[in-house]
Amino acid sequence: MREIHNSSLPGTRGTYGYIQDALQPDFTLANWDYEHGYFDCMLDEQGMVYLRLPVKVLQGELDSPDAWLEIGTPFVIKHVYQTGVEQDLVNASVASAMVNQFQEPVDKDAEVEDRWMKQAEQVVKHVEAILE
Repeated sequence: MREIHNSSLPGTRGTYGYIQDALQPDFTLANWDYEHGYFDCMLDEQGMVYLRLPVKVLQGELDSPDAWLEIGTPFVIKHVYQTGVEQDLVNASVASAMVNQFQEPVDKDAEVEDRWMKQAEQVVKHVEAILE
């Protein structure tokens, strides 16, 4: 995991509905409960590297459009999964992401290379512009 420290996103507040709409279609809500969660953006075709925007609920419940959220410090994670099972499938990237969500990572905290950080920083700048 590597944090993106030069972002204006931490402390940004808005309703779940507004933030979710602003982040679509690139981000999906993941690993959430009613008090906190993450908006994830897949950075690679294998579904192993993600830009993650943590959010905490200030008021309401996370799945409610009018819940108030605060964005935390964005970070990039890399989970290395076993590959090869889905090689024969037509759309391997979608199948990989689907399979990966149910299998235990080989390395759940793999080193995040600089190229993924650069790509994530570009996405963060885009999100900052949308949410200003």
